[in-house]
Amino acid sequence: MKPLQSPFADLKQNVTDHMSLSFEAEGFSPLVGKIFAHLLFSPQPVSLQEMAEELGVTKAAISVQARTLEKHMMCQKLPTSNDRKDYYYISDDISMTAMRNNIQKMKRIQQKVEHTLQILNQLEEVRDEERTSRDAFRRRFTEMHAMYDMFLSRLDGLEEEWNRRKAQLFPQNDEDA
Repeated sequence: MKPLQSPFADLKQNVTDHMSLSFEAEGFSPLVGKIFAHLLFSPQPVSLQEMAEELGVTKAAISVQARTLEKHMMCQKLPTSNDRKDYYYISDDISMTAMRNNIQKMKRIQQKVEHTLQILNQLEEVRDEERTSRDAFRRRFTEMHAMYDMFLSRLDGLEEEWNRRKAQLFPQNDEDA
């Protein structure tokens, strides 16, 4: 008979399952989501070996997927310690880091769209049979550019507003800084 889990253990398992599915839906290995969830619940940095034992996979698999998380700025690796083990953790500002990454991604897309529209507008000759295609493309890319402009303009000041709200949510953190 399976021992009863605590409500917190059930919550932890539900979050882990959700993260695994969410990361997989984004094209990552489900293990990336499990590692991320494990780090979310960890109050201190965790070694690759500890994660491997907890998640029941090899240390090599954890190492590869932890580097994936690090590459996407979803976790950080501590500088090499005296015991030569790699330790990973999620920074306290993970929400803002994720938002900054998304904003940068939107800015890169917007720049590419803008650059493509500039090239399109500089085309001098378009064959008659290509005009309807060009016009459809121009209309869609112009709309995409306008949408990114709107998104990005609404995100101006987000970091400052977040810092104010965070100070209201966790006033004791101001004293720790």
